[in-house]
Amino acid sequence: MNERYVTHIVLQRYRSSSSFSEREAAAASRLRVSAIRHLRALGLIEGEETGGELRYSEEEVIQLRQIRRLQRDLGVNLAGVEVIVRLLKRIESLQHDLEQERSQALRRDETP
Repeated sequence: MNERYVTHIVLQRYRSSSSFSEREAAAASRLRVSAIRHLRALGLIEGEETGGELRYSEEEVIQLRQIRRLQRDLGVNLAGVEVIVRLLKRIESLQHDLEQERSQALRRDETP
């Protein structure tokens, strides 16, 4: 009885399919539309043009809230916010890559 059982649990962020107009994103994040446009011009958020209107995903609205908190609550300037946002995206990407590598390694180990 030399069997080995492995339970692999993967945690992923919830991704909603809902989208927000500029005004809705501004209201949800408590930022001005002009501030959102500025953040978009800097490349911190993308938005998606649909039917001639910019739409923002729920994930982007969450990111807008993070940006607002960094600036207003923690006193981080816009240059600092940019660095932090890019680092957080990079960390998320690396975590995703690591999970894929672990999954592949587990599958290799399970193959006789």
